[in-house]
Amino acid sequence: MTVKNTTVDNLRWEVKRTNLYEQVADELERAILETGLVSAGDDKLPSEQALGVKFGVSRTVIREALKLVKERGLIEQRTGEGSYITKPSPAAISSVVNRMILMDNISDDELVAVRSILEVASCRLAATNADAEDLSRMESILETMKASWDDNAIMIRMDTDFHIAIAVASRNKLLAILIEAMTVLIRKFIRRSINAPNAKPDGMMRHARILDAIKTRDPEEAEAAILNHLEVSRQNVEWCKLHYGSTWADDNVLPQK
Repeated sequence: MTVKNTTVDNLRWEVKRTNLYEQVADELERAILETGLVSAGDDKLPSEQALGVKFGVSRTVIREALKLVKERGLIEQRTGEGSYITKPSPAAISSVVNRMILMDNISDDELVAVRSILEVASCRLAATNADAEDLSRMESILETMKASWDDNAIMIRMDTDFHIAIAVASRNKLLAILIEAMTVLIRKFIRRSINAPNAKPDGMMRHARILDAIKTRDPEEAEAAILNHLEVSRQNVEWCKLHYGSTWADDNVLPQK
């Protein structure tokens, strides 16, 4: 693997003497983002010592700066190897959004409404843009769901993977990122709904209907299918809340009444 240091070639090495580690972190972030992350995972930053010399600050300041850049999801630190550029993960986005949801008291209904907006756009675009590989991936996911009927954990993972696959097939990269981040936030709803009466076979049928609409290149039918699926899922969640309480969301075992 060829290690490149081009990311830092255009850094402004002079920094003010206040909040040094934040300034260094901001400058490193600017350089990483302007690079475009084309080779994320392969592009290595200079050593702590080299960065300290370049910026004219101590290695302690550089370590604190690198911690901050890591928290922003822009680098990973490999033991004994150094710091490498990486892309922020959808899970990191979900974590930030989840904190905002809790702090702003955003309701489940608001979360579900936003999910519907994103999922409708995703399905409509997928019905236009999905290729044979996308369709094969979705079919494979549904087959795995059928084969994992008694394993709720796998069923839930395949459920979210199916929606992510649709988003990827939309060919809108930002939409795919948002959908994947949203799946982390809505897993609790899937965990609740999956144990409602007839939820599994009904869910399989509705997923298949979504896939059929995408296969036939019918955006209108794809939108209708996803909205129907989400509404039934909402009803299943309400059923579980009514019978087992609003906070229950176990993966595999129904609680005792």
